[in-house]
Amino acid sequence: MKKMNVKRLVFFSLLVVFSLVLFALPASGAGTGGTWVITIKGNIDEAQTLFVQRAYAEAIAGGAQAIIFEIDTLGGYLIDAIAIKDVIYDSTVPTVCFVTKKAISAGSLLALAGDNTVMRKGTTIGAAEPRLGNEKADEKTVSYWAAELRTIAEARERRGDIAAAFADSDIVIPGYSKEGKILTLTDSEALDLGMSDATLDTIDDVIAKFELPAYVKTLTKNLQENIAGWLSNPIVAAILLMIGIAGILIEIFTAGSFGVFGTVGLISFALFFAGNIWAGNAGVGSVILFVVGLILLIVELFVTPGFGVAGVAGIAAVFAGIVWASPSVSYALTSLALGLAGSVVLVALSLRFKKTRRVWNRLILSVRQENESGYISADATLPSLMGQSGVALTPLRPAGSAKIAERRVDVVTEGDFIEAGAAISVIAVEGLRVVVKRTDG
Repeated sequence: MKKMNVKRLVFFSLLVVFSLVLFALPASGAGTGGTWVITIKGNIDEAQTLFVQRAYAEAIAGGAQAIIFEIDTLGGYLIDAIAIKDVIYDSTVPTVCFVTKKAISAGSLLALAGDNTVMRKGTTIGAAEPRLGNEKADEKTVSYWAAELRTIAEARERRGDIAAAFADSDIVIPGYSKEGKILTLTDSEALDLGMSDATLDTIDDVIAKFELPAYVKTLTKNLQENIAGWLSNPIVAAILLMIGIAGILIEIFTAGSFGVFGTVGLISFALFFAGNIWAGNAGVGSVILFVVGLILLIVELFVTPGFGVAGVAGIAAVFAGIVWASPSVSYALTSLALGLAGSVVLVALSLRFKKTRRVWNRLILSVRQENESGYISADATLPSLMGQSGVALTPLRPAGSAKIAERRVDVVTEGDFIEAGAAISVIAVEGLRVVVKRTDG
């Protein structure tokens, strides 16, 4: 392996390790006892779950006597919504879920989980139909999710049919929803139907209404949790994969020392893995698998030119590492599909402005030096090999080495693969280019 390629591998490994050891300062602030506020804002995902679990533990350790969960979300993953619901419902201190803007989809489950539910004027709750992509989820998933909503509502002595109607369009609430339409309630409708306990404007109003201890502090996501949530977003993940794949391919396919494209590509991959590890989607094992795949690809491209077992195993390991680091297989496949499509476009555009392609020069002996142009072959004896027979010393994919007329010669086929040990014969000598084909016997 060339010295430059070793430098690339070392640089990549150090970059990934550096990214993974980054950490954010934990949330700080004084205060014990009283009422603590935990803000649940944005997508409901693994990063949000880890934040709520961490914040709740911090509040309890700080002696919180009550907790208000501020909710503003359009929803997210069902499994994470259930995990956060469990934190709220199983709380050892009184809880109030305060909808400050919207509690849509998975957010509606969280809003119903507290001892009391409060909505600010102008807010909404409901529209919790489970979906897979742009399509409604299967009947089994809809039934399961509707049952979750019904159960938590009834546990808090609220109408289970209304909660289930948030997710199941077959359930009709007269005067509020029609058959075939899922239910969404305004703050006043929720209050009328007993799905909320009050319409209030501020945290102070909530504390006064339910006679909670004095306000102490608000817990929000720290730097690491914010970065994790942003980097693990499906759109951002797809963009990072696109830039990462394109950056590495551009460096491979263009001549010259390791430059800005490769650096940006490696940083993008590092951010993808760091974000998903911080979000709790995967462990360091996914990074190890990815790095192993990258090493196999480097070996295939620069040590044994062509494409064989190492190349196939390398691609499989890289893809497996990305899937492993993702919250779900569908998430990974969607991100990979978008990333690959975008990278193809970026690579195609970049190659329009690059005249030299390192890999192609390694795979195909394309140099032609004609006597008419003033070139003289470095080995004047090559023409004497015309018509000679020999044996392939290495696999020819299509380039490799062969033994012809008792000498070792670099050769190339017309595009066919020829395994090591096969009988060959020289069919053309073009300057430095010795072309061979398979022969019988």
